Amino acid sequence: MLLTIDIGNTNITLGAYRDEELLFVSRMFTARHKTSDEFAADLLSIFKLYEVSAPDFSKVVMSCVVPEIEDSVIRAVKMITGKKPAIVGAQNHGSFKIDILPVSAVGADLICAAVAAKAKYTLPCLVADLGTATKIIVVDRDGKFVGCTISPGVKISMDALAAKASLLPSVSFKAPKKAVGANTAECIQSGVVFGTAAMLDGLIRRISNELSLENATVVATGGYSKGIIPCCETEIIYDENLILDGLFEISRDI
Repeated sequence: MLLTIDIGNTNITLGAYRDEELLFVSRMFTARHKTSDEFAADLLSIFKLYEVSAPDFSKVVMSCVVPEIEDSVIRAVKMITGKKPAIVGAQNHGSFKIDILPVSAVGADLICAAVAAKAKYTLPCLVADLGTATKIIVVDRDGKFVGCTISPGVKISMDALAAKASLLPSVSFKAPKKAVGANTAECIQSGVVFGTAAMLDGLIRRISNELSLENATVVATGGYSKGIIPCCETEIIYDENLILDGLFEISRDI
């Protein structure tokens, strides 16, 4: 079996594959203070929950955008599986082509999303990753990563409003019934949800025009995608496990 681990700023996502089949996906909070023993205990609990045995994993592939916990997770994985994870990054991504310099500036999450998009969808492809940050990743007709956009994520935007504006409260993340809110909560929800959707539509249109990517496939992943993409005018495919599938594809080469 293959164990894939995606360490993001908000969550650590695990995926277990047997041959081509994704057996389970599990998420845990990215706790920056945890020791390797604590991470190991968490992993063992997850494996027990899904009735898999740690020694059954023949390979572990990991991406990480939180360097301060990378070593602790590596030690935890090696402790319970006996395997040292292969770390995906700018210098270790198999045969995938990256057409920007310096390559070292490209994050592991961007690489994984682009690799999965190339493997699963008609090119060219734009991937909207709506997590801690909102990113649009561009894979051209030749299957090369040619760049991306990065903007503040949905939760960051909502938290910033509550923290910096004394009279604006924290509100739940959901689309209101109409764009013009009748109360403060609806106004914030409209601005954040509809505003993010409009930003995605506008950036997708601008990128497509700039790079002559007519009829590009557009895919969305990340924790906030399901709440945003129904509000977009662009036709967007939702793919919950795109990053894990990218790790799976890369595992064939490394």
